[in-house]
Amino acid sequence: MGNWAIVVGINEYPPLAKQGALQGAVADACDFADWALDPAGGNVPAEHLFFWTYPWPTAPQGRLQAYIAGGPPQWYNVDLGSADPNPTRAPNALEITTTIESLGRTVRAKAMEDGDTGTRRVYVFLAGHGIRAKTVDRSEETCFLAGDFRPINNGNLAAGLVPCDSFRRALLNDRFDEAILFTDCCRTQTARSALMAQPVSDYSGQPIAPHSIAYAAQDDMLAHETTQPPVRGAFSSALMRGLRTHRTGASSDLYAATLKQYVLDNIKDFTATGQKPNMWFHPDGDGPLIVRGAPAVAGPMPTVRLIDVSALPNGTQLILNGGDNTPLPGIQPLVVTGPNMATPPLAPGLYSIDVNDGSGRYTTFKHPSAEPVYVG
Repeated sequence: MGNWAIVVGINEYPPLAKQGALQGAVADACDFADWALDPAGGNVPAEHLFFWTYPWPTAPQGRLQAYIAGGPPQWYNVDLGSADPNPTRAPNALEITTTIESLGRTVRAKAMEDGDTGTRRVYVFLAGHGIRAKTVDRSEETCFLAGDFRPINNGNLAAGLVPCDSFRRALLNDRFDEAILFTDCCRTQTARSALMAQPVSDYSGQPIAPHSIAYAAQDDMLAHETTQPPVRGAFSSALMRGLRTHRTGASSDLYAATLKQYVLDNIKDFTATGQKPNMWFHPDGDGPLIVRGAPAVAGPMPTVRLIDVSALPNGTQLILNGGDNTPLPGIQPLVVTGPNMATPPLAPGLYSIDVNDGSGRYTTFKHPSAEPVYVG
């Protein structure tokens, strides 16, 4: 199998885009790119990875550091034909779609010329802002906001929108044999009912080639970032942990169906908002095999826990107990001074928190986890 990937993360948009700054999209894109370059992950050769974030990563690590130092491949450029990623701005919509679509056609033509019958797969990862908008050929679609997005409402097509499902269909139309898309962006309906996106697909049907597309949230819902540093997208955090650590079966497989269930079950470790990703795939059943092989070592889990005490008055004392239901040695009672507080560093295990007001209320929890502990 030959693998390619296009990875975009945008924290900051131009003023005309009228979008607030994000904190985690660039870090999410860097994390996914590192996984894509990993032979035990996406297994994407460096020359097959198209990576662009804004701001540009200041201190890339590991495989991404070597990739950037080695000179990434050029992207489509409307003025020059092709050019290096521009670290002073975010990529525009045409650069994102045309870069990988043109490459897909070239790769397919070369394979046919060489008689190469191998499978060609493309990974797409987009992290930034997003909306639901109308398209010319479809009623409504989730659109990723590229760097040239402008929220105009003058009857024309809006600039800077990448309609995600239209993008998927284009990638599978005489380009790649499989497409795996991950989009960490909001899916809220735009208030501008006339705002329309130009479809990027040159195929009006539904390709039957294997594919998987994962949205960070349900239709018309927000995608959230974590509240504790380092700030990341909640969906991306659950996704990357699943890609690296979750396997099933004797052959250590991760199919789209099992990845979907893992992310749905574990996103609560990264946000208490009730965010529910929307992930679907073809063929039915398990969907495409995402990755096979032994799982990587899980990343470090937080040593402290956030405690939600918004239901308690200031001055309330909390007693932190160990698994034997006795106070932890050397830990003084915690005093509520606001809606949230943090535990001291904790070792893995079972704990409980007693509300020291004579009411007998208590909360038990298992550590580690990124999910806040609610005490009310």
